[in-house]
This record gives sequence, structure tokens and C-alpha cells, in this order.
Amino acid sequence: MGDLSCDICGRSPVRAQIMVEGAKLLACGACMGSGKVLHRFHDDEEAGGPVVDAPRPAPELGGEDIVDDWGAVIRQARDRTRLPLAVVAERISEKESYLDAIENGRLMPSLVVARKLEKELGIKLIEKTTASIAPSPAAASRSLSAPTLADMLSPEKKKKGK
Repeated sequence: MGDLSCDICGRSPVRAQIMVEGAKLLACGACMGSGKVLHRFHDDEEAGGPVVDAPRPAPELGGEDIVDDWGAVIRQARDRTRLPLAVVAERISEKESYLDAIENGRLMPSLVVARKLEKELGIKLIEKTTASIAPSPAAASRSLSAPTLADMLSPEKKKKGK
């Protein structure tokens, strides 16, 4: 990510891709807070290249979500059909590099792309979700316990951070 610079201030290195008023921008660490973070970038020292964290949004009640092992499912189906990645990319009108990142687990496919892949490869990538609205045990125990010193300082920290 060394040759890229922040679309907002021009600094390097780029740390994330963010959404600002509908526009996707590359942002440095200082400008990441200017919008909604879509992807965080960090250097993978072992592989020698940048890696994108694939954030998993919280499933909505009665919504749809991508299966956990999407990359392996896609690769196995592509190997089974003996289709090169370039052919699959062309057939579903997506970039080969984007599909490679999805297949290797660096990016999670959108529901639209997942549907295209399901249709093209004959696989199941989207599952129906039923989220529970009950609080987690950790959240329940925090709400019933007495406030701590850290709880008293939390609003103060937030004010200083802004």
C-alpha cells in the first residue's frame, strides 16, 4: 500500500477504504474517522503484501448472510467445474482480482455477487439468518453490576477523543 495516498489529505500510508456521502475513498489513519470504514488494510509480514480484513456485518433479524467458508466453497466449485477464475469473472461481469480476493478469503462478497456466483457455479453461499434479540450473557451481567471507575471515566474519554 506504499504507493497509494489518502484521497482526503494526501498522506501515506493508506489504512482503510471508507464511504463518505456515497463515495468510496482511500484514507490514512488520521482520516479514517471521516466516514464509514468499509475495509481496513494492514501489511501481512509473512506473505509480504497487503491484506484486507473482511468485516462481517451483524446479521439483521430475518435477513440473509454469506456462509462462513465462502472462499473454500467457491474454490471447490470452480475446481469441480474446471473453470479458470478469468472465465467465471467474465461470465458474472466482475473483475478477476476481486473474485480472487473473495476466493482467498480477503474480502467477503456482497449479496449481489454471491447470488451471481451461486447461479454460475451451482453452489449455496447465502443462508437465511434468524438473529436473537436477547442480550448476551456478558451484556446482561454488565447491566446488573454496580458501575466501576472505568464506567465513570468512559464519557470523559469520549469527549477528549473528539
